[in-house]
Amino acid sequence: MKILCLPGAYGSADKFQVQLAPLVNELMSDGTATFRFVDAPCEAIPPPGFEDFFGKPPYYRFIEPDVKGTQDTDVLSRIRDFPVCDTSEDTMRELMKEGIASSVISTRRAIQYLFDIMDKEGPFDGIIGYSEGATVASTLLLAEQKRFQDTGKPPQIKCGIFFAGWPPLDPSTFAMVLADESDLMINIHTCHIIGSLDPYVAGSMALYNTCEPDTAYIFDHGKGHTLPREKGVIKELGDVIRNMMAEASE
Repeated sequence: MKILCLPGAYGSADKFQVQLAPLVNELMSDGTATFRFVDAPCEAIPPPGFEDFFGKPPYYRFIEPDVKGTQDTDVLSRIRDFPVCDTSEDTMRELMKEGIASSVISTRRAIQYLFDIMDKEGPFDGIIGYSEGATVASTLLLAEQKRFQDTGKPPQIKCGIFFAGWPPLDPSTFAMVLADESDLMINIHTCHIIGSLDPYVAGSMALYNTCEPDTAYIFDHGKGHTLPREKGVIKELGDVIRNMMAEASE
């Protein structure tokens, strides 16, 4: 399978390739997959206090506020005070309540940017996203489904792999898709890699809940908002992904 890889906010293609190297090596060792890493289209500056966490520049994002320098809040500025509610969906609603800046322009641009890459370099059989990249990847899958309904153009992507993601955005309204208030569902095979110690794990579970349950795998590496690297964990995860990919190819 040929896999398109989307980094998290304030990351880059090169950094994500280093972060994901253990899994890439595992899946390339037997020819399971090849990988294409891409930068996000928006240049970015990490929030104060997070410069060391994201390493050296360059920094990129897929999604940014439509209007900069306003009083509206960039959602990533709220992660220091991530809410805790009764359900994953309630948690995301609380996070996204009033004051969040609109990001319609950059989201629409990001989806078209990825469609252009897919048209030029595809077909791609799968997609991997980490953190913001997972949100954009899942939004892209819904956009492919919508494009198929509108134009009849078949989707390329057969499976999605999400690391520490948040739910997708509706490709029509750009509102966050939450399973308890929307009928939209990602209808292909998916694998959700979560960390039970991730302070933002509610986002990962809300993403999981937007996917077809009969074809959604979940894998807990037991750590935080990170990518797994331990040899034993990578081997186990590789086998889960191989099974998912085999089912998706049937």
